[in-house]
Amino acid sequence: MGIKKNKLVIGLLCYVMWGALPVYWNLLAGLDPLFILCCRIVFALVFTISVLLISGRIQVFRDTLKDKASMRYLVPSAVVITFNWGLYIWAVNSEHILDSSLGYYMNPLIAFLLGVIMFREKYTKLQLVAVAFAFIGVLISVVAYGSFPYISLGLALSFALYGALKKKAHADPVSGIAVETLIILPFTIIFALIFLTDSIKSAGIADLMLLIGGGAVTAIPLILYSSAVNDIPFIIIGFLQYVSPSIALIYGLISGERLSTSQIVSFIFIGLGLVVFSIALVRQSKTSPVFPESGR
Repeated sequence: MGIKKNKLVIGLLCYVMWGALPVYWNLLAGLDPLFILCCRIVFALVFTISVLLISGRIQVFRDTLKDKASMRYLVPSAVVITFNWGLYIWAVNSEHILDSSLGYYMNPLIAFLLGVIMFREKYTKLQLVAVAFAFIGVLISVVAYGSFPYISLGLALSFALYGALKKKAHADPVSGIAVETLIILPFTIIFALIFLTDSIKSAGIADLMLLIGGGAVTAIPLILYSSAVNDIPFIIIGFLQYVSPSIALIYGLISGERLSTSQIVSFIFIGLGLVVFSIALVRQSKTSPVFPESGR
């Protein structure tokens, strides 16, 4: 039984990429967020199918479509991730970057619960202390928010549920993303033709190039995430999530958004939770395999 540290690196890399995504989507801030979402789905499918064709693995995609056990989870995961994408793009382009950051700070707490409840994953006392610190930090942010944090909670719940569905599906990473985007494609095209014709006509060449590139920007971190979540305990993949909102937070501050005193205190508690969880992970790796080799 080996330790799959390479999966930890893959998971960490996908979160770094997600944390930098606001920079990319802000380049398209002048476009309708729903139009960006539609293009994101279309070009993510084009990108993943191209990868499968070039690598000679298109049969894996066909096999995934025929696999009822995987499709049982990939269909709802396609709906959930589409909602998550749309809400995130709208938040970023509507100057709610810090709200989206709070949402992804909430996500690891939900992932922790799902890991324990859905996957019967074990946790250490030190990990529980880390979760307690993070929970206090998130609670402070929610109370200081002044109203119910719909954006943050919507992002947190949808992405945690997406991760759980992907882990249940255990599909090939590239084929899984291709299937998800294919499932939602017909609805995307119909919606775009009915409601977004003006957006389609007004998009310039530069916008079009960015939108096409958005397919790769969308698919690559999701492929990395799918690869990692198949073999890493959900509790751990959830806590890696803190990397992404931390990068988004820094970008939000650079973009002119400001932290209140309560937000600063909140992020201190969340940071403490991340440090404690990291210590727990290091201790665990010294005594037992954290990432046992998958039998699949």
